[in-house]
Amino acid sequence: MLKDLSRFFRKIPYNFRLFLAVILQGIVSGLSGIFLHYLLEMVESLAFGQSEHHTGFLTDGVSSSRIGLSLIIVGLSSSFVWYFLQKKSQIFSIKAQMKDDISQCKLHFFKQLFHSIWQIIVVGGGAPIGKEAAPREIGTLFARPIGKICFLSKKDQIFLLACGAGAGLAAVYQVPLTSVFFVFETLGIALSLKRFLLVGLTTYVSTYTAGFVISDHALYQIPAITWSLKEMWIIPLLLLFLTPLAWLFGRLSKEVSSNRIKDKRILLTLPSAFLFLVGLASYFPHLLGNGRMMAQEVLNGSNGKTVLILFILKALVVLITLCAGAYGGTLTPSFALGIAGAALFDIILGGDNQPTILLLGSVCFLSVTLRAPWSATGLVIGFTGIGLDSLPYLLVTSFLAYGFAKLLDRFPWASILYKMSKNRVIR
Repeated sequence: MLKDLSRFFRKIPYNFRLFLAVILQGIVSGLSGIFLHYLLEMVESLAFGQSEHHTGFLTDGVSSSRIGLSLIIVGLSSSFVWYFLQKKSQIFSIKAQMKDDISQCKLHFFKQLFHSIWQIIVVGGGAPIGKEAAPREIGTLFARPIGKICFLSKKDQIFLLACGAGAGLAAVYQVPLTSVFFVFETLGIALSLKRFLLVGLTTYVSTYTAGFVISDHALYQIPAITWSLKEMWIIPLLLLFLTPLAWLFGRLSKEVSSNRIKDKRILLTLPSAFLFLVGLASYFPHLLGNGRMMAQEVLNGSNGKTVLILFILKALVVLITLCAGAYGGTLTPSFALGIAGAALFDIILGGDNQPTILLLGSVCFLSVTLRAPWSATGLVIGFTGIGLDSLPYLLVTSFLAYGFAKLLDRFPWASILYKMSKNRVIR
């Protein structure tokens, strides 16, 4: 029976099988996004008694003892989970899964799936890292069996993995077009009209599927803004101030992610990192989570001292958590750091934290850490719900920051500064 079905399926024209694979990938990624959405709500409700989807700030009204207990439980359980997941087998990143030299026997599907799901549990429990890596990883994970079922070529199977990553991002953040740019900018997929349309089909199907549950409303509350040409002279000054900080954070986050602790030491380092976070959360609870609370706090208006402390501590806890052995994203933390960095810059100039300056800071930071100017611009627009009149200002800032970061890569003093900071902060 299965052989007959397989023989029948092979008779279907190849391009139509590829089309079906892309549609199926979008549906699966959308359903995965819904599952992760409900999982995050459930974990947040257990940990804090409320969900970020139903309240402005997740930790408002929650006692310090409950926050501390949640973080301790998450830290201890995560150390055991990630230790045993990596004890006898390797956890593969999205880019690693897209390489031809990875044999199928090495990829443990259910371990990879549980690893991605656990990232959502950790973020829901208060970890200061992003949640966006999990849906992208799950989308990529399901793309492999879908590609086999549809009898795609090896080349198109790898392409479908990239589609899955984009579809996962599109589902949880409801940003289909931005996710298309994300695929081509960050995953090294060669651009062609056919591939652009297929990736777009995947992300839009995923967004539509997840949209039955996940709202497409803006994640951040932004006051009404008016753009003017005065922002243009501020952009170069902002770039000179913020781009080196974003560059350093991006380099350090990649370094600690590549060399995170995976052996028995994780049983000590990860709980210790969360214990350190418990102490900080007593005074700065908005450091917790993926950066949404911190960004909104700055957008609502904070004094210079608070902004400076939040900026330094948020970058520090993200790096420490990743270095200690946790897995997670840096996308939304980078957005929050960009908001805070721009606020600090505006305070130094004697400004009053104009929303336009803060948004320029967010796109600058994202463009540098992601190394994806188109994606950074689309994410800022999608996160905040601002109009397309912001597009020229954000794009100019994004591409200039991207170019500045590439220039920093070439300077010897920049590499020396990076190594010095790595030794002092991480080791």
